[in-house]
Order: sequence, then C-alpha cells, then structure tokens
Amino acid sequence: MRKFSFVLAAILVVGTIIGFAYYITGKSSNGEGQISIKDAFNYSGAKMVVNDVYFFARASDKYKTVSELSKVCEDVFKTLEVSVYSKNTNSSDNLAKTDMRGTTREGVKISGMASIVGNKSGNRDKYITIDAIEAGEGKALLLRKKIEDVFKKHKLKAEINSCITGTYEGNLKDNQLENICKKILNESSAKKIDSFKQQNEISVSAFSPLIGDKLRVGGKNVNLGIAFRYNKLENRTYLWVATPVVNAEY
Repeated sequence: MRKFSFVLAAILVVGTIIGFAYYITGKSSNGEGQISIKDAFNYSGAKMVVNDVYFFARASDKYKTVSELSKVCEDVFKTLEVSVYSKNTNSSDNLAKTDMRGTTREGVKISGMASIVGNKSGNRDKYITIDAIEAGEGKALLLRKKIEDVFKKHKLKAEINSCITGTYEGNLKDNQLENICKKILNESSAKKIDSFKQQNEISVSAFSPLIGDKLRVGGKNVNLGIAFRYNKLENRTYLWVATPVVNAEY
C-alpha cells in the first residue's frame, strides 16, 4: 500500500504531526462564510465510508510516568461515556506505553495511547494520542470539540488531523477524477498548492480561506488535502478528503 502524506510524513513517523486547530461542525456553527471538512467532502458526491479524527499532544515534564499520562486518555474515555474499554501497559528500556481501546454508544471506535520514549537516564519524549474513527455517517467528526476540550483542561495543546474516506463504484477515468477535484476546490474556494499524479492515483494539497486555521509549509499555507486511488480487487475508486493533509495507507 502506498502511504500518502503530502507533507510531514517523516515527522508523523516519529510522532510529531502537523499543528492545526479546526472545528468539524456545519457551516452555521463555523460562522458565515466558513465550511467544514464534511462540507468539502460532500462536494465530491462520493459515498462516505470512514471518518476519522486524530489528536496528538506532546506532554511536559510534569508528567513523570505513563500512568500519569494515561489519565488524560482515561478522561477522554470518560467524557465520551466509554465505560468499557481495554487497557494494556508495556515497557522496555527505551519505551513505556499504555494503549486503550473502546467504543462509544454511537459506534465510534476510540483508541488512546500514552507513551514515553527514550532512555531513562537521558531526555525522554512524552506523547498522548487519541484516534476516533467511525464507518459511515460522520459521527467521529462530531466528537472533535469534546476531545479537544479534554486536552485543554489538562493544559495540553492538541494537534489535529481529520480525514473522510469515500468511494465511487468502478474505475473512474483521470478526467473524471480531475473534474471531481476541481469541484471540491472550486466549491471550497481553495487554491491548489501542490499535486501528484500517476496511473490510478491523483493527490492534491490546497489552501482554502474558508477552512479554519492553516498550516505553513515551504512558505505556503495548506489546509486541504485530496487523494484518489482505484482498488482493482474491489472495483472501486477511493477518495480521501482531509485537513490539513491526507495521511492514509491504501
């Protein structure tokens, strides 16, 4: 599978993803003239199959142990009323982590991880991640503010990436993909910043003044990512629409 990440993929591998705050709500709650990532996706006409919101925070030295870090994850689960979940802790010389997994009553899968990376005698990096994912209707996107508020309560700055995956039946031709991409960009008042194209694959990074905040990359603002790929086994064309960039394996 090819991993698409227009920018910062290498940084994601080591746990530092893009910094960006963006409210996943409708136009009315975003204010006049603003759009959400779901609005941008809806311009595509694709069928939504998965929606995902990922949170990453670097913790300060006030958190001494993984147990202390994991309390933030536990607070997220409590806020989302996930009372039944798994919790596993593992440690080695260079890594200590706690993983938590559960599901909300609405069917959104929640996973959390608290980790401390580095030798005990040296500098140690401390991270907290939360991932909310749902197959279908956009319910994961609606949890964004609740989860972000927990990070704020613990005085942690969460960095956020939101992505919607959709499908079309069959193998769409390049001109069809380009037309869909243009529609998303035009309806979102977005300007294309960069693009990549090869057989059965198109990816675009763009900036829209209608979408919340922005990420500065190479002297340019980016806050909208679009990617297409045809899956021969399923005979479907997949679409990813994300803010600020697409980070998906496919």
